[in-house]
Amino acid sequence: MSSCCKEGFQWNGKPTGKTSKIAGLEAYVAGSTKDRAILIVADIFGWTLPNVRLIADHFAKECEATVYVPDL
Repeated sequence: MSSCCKEGFQWNGKPTGKTSKIAGLEAYVAGSTKDRAILIVADIFGWTLPNVRLIADHFAKECEATVYVPDL
């Protein structure tokens, strides 16, 4: 396996969404559009990593959607 697959990177910025409870699960929520929703299922590293939340923020802004990242 090449070294690029083993190394990660961190996006710049601070998450701007909020943590909320949805159907009894903790979730990160970005955006507030009622017309569109996106569900991001985080990998084994979890839903609390800054990169996952920054991606959710980016999708919320670019797609004008509410993005949910639940703690599954």
